[in-house]
Amino acid sequence: MSIHWMRVILGALLLEAVLIVTLVPLSFLNKTLFLTAVPIGVFVFGYLVSRWILRKVRFAPLLHGALIGIVATAIYLGLVFAQPGGFAAAVSTYGIPLFWFSQAIRIAGCVAGAAINRTRRP
Repeated sequence: MSIHWMRVILGALLLEAVLIVTLVPLSFLNKTLFLTAVPIGVFVFGYLVSRWILRKVRFAPLLHGALIGIVATAIYLGLVFAQPGGFAAAVSTYGIPLFWFSQAIRIAGCVAGAAINRTRRP
């Protein structure tokens, strides 16, 4: 039994791609809508991606879900630091509590998706 790193990495990349495609356009329409949609979106899409990617994982699905969330968060933080203004610009947009809450809820959504797979096994 081992960790399925390919699923973890692909799941994290897929999650971040879906979040970028769905949430970034909202930031151009309405800031309030964007700031409301981010925590909801990161949880829901984290849940859906983990549930789908981990549907055949038998060994430690919760660990795999947490790893998808952690790797996706690391990818996001890398993108944040690569942008002009870096971390300070992101925090000025979200505020410190919402920024860190969104990171935590991304991981929680991934674990929740993995937990559903764990409970649905025969």
